[in-house]
Amino acid sequence: MAFESRRSLLAKVHIAAKALGLEDDAYRDMLEGLTGQRSAGKLTDKQLALVIAALRKRGWNDADTRPARKKPTPRAMPGAAPLLDKIGALLADAGRPWAYAVGLAARMYTVERLEWAKSEQLRGVIAALVKDAQRRAKREASQAAQEVGL
Repeated sequence: MAFESRRSLLAKVHIAAKALGLEDDAYRDMLEGLTGQRSAGKLTDKQLALVIAALRKRGWNDADTRPARKKPTPRAMPGAAPLLDKIGALLADAGRPWAYAVGLAARMYTVERLEWAKSEQLRGVIAALVKDAQRRAKREASQAAQEVGL
C-alpha cells in the first residue's frame, strides 16, 4: 500500500462509514471494538488502516467513491450534436477513445477536428463505426463458433 497521509486515511474512514450507512453509535462502537478508541481522530495511522480494512470487509469499496473520468464530447456545430452523440455511443460500445473517431475523420475527409466536420462527414464517420461494429460482431461470432466446435 502506498503511503497515505493521515488526512487521507481519516477521510476514507468517514466516507466509508457514511457510504455503509453506519449510525453514529454503531460507528463508534466499531471503532472502540477494533482500537479501543471511540474517535477516529485519536487513532494512529496503523489503526486507521485497520479500520479501513474492516470497513472494506463490510462491503465498502473506495473505487466506487471516485468520480469516473470521462473525456467530454467535442463541441458540435449547430445541428451536429446528435451526430456526435451517436459517434460517442458507438465508440463507447467498441471501447474506443474519441481519438479513434478523430483519426477516421482525418483519414476520410482530412478534417483535423470533429468539431470542424460537416454533418455529411460526421454521417460518414458513423457509417465507418457501424461497419467496424459489424466486423467485430462477425469476428466474435466466428470465434465463439470455433470454441464450441461448429
